[in-house]
Amino acid sequence: MPSEMPVPPKTAVPPETAVPAKLSDGVVTLVPPAPAEAGTTGPLGPLRTFGIRAGRCVGSVALRFAAAGLAHGDVELTYELHPEARGRGFATRAVLLACAHARCEGARRAVVQTRAEDRAGAAVARRAGVLRRGQISHRDGTLLDWYVRDLDRL
Repeated sequence: MPSEMPVPPKTAVPPETAVPAKLSDGVVTLVPPAPAEAGTTGPLGPLRTFGIRAGRCVGSVALRFAAAGLAHGDVELTYELHPEARGRGFATRAVLLACAHARCEGARRAVVQTRAEDRAGAAVARRAGVLRRGQISHRDGTLLDWYVRDLDRL
């Protein structure tokens, strides 16, 4: 009788081999950087930046996978729109796409920090299902609202 081959244990899919998230919802498309710039690592950790396109470039969204104050599995999410593109839902759509991408990269929670007086940035976070968890003081004394979204529930 032939001996059975041992079955290797199941392991998590490494982020570099994970199936990439869809980067478009039909209205907004996240445009990755050129291959030479993809996945740069700066002083604050691995960074992925994307242009936000809605017919034309209307802003950017970035994911930082390691930074001071982030727990293992957290990703810091930042976003910015050109003034003429605001108020049309593009940022909310981009945040949702970026969250899906971060999940495929292995992140478990998305963290958004907005200045306490930034009502528009806070509204984008809330519309994308990122919930306010409190307020922190940045080292320069700026008050930041802290928002978190569990990416396991996308």
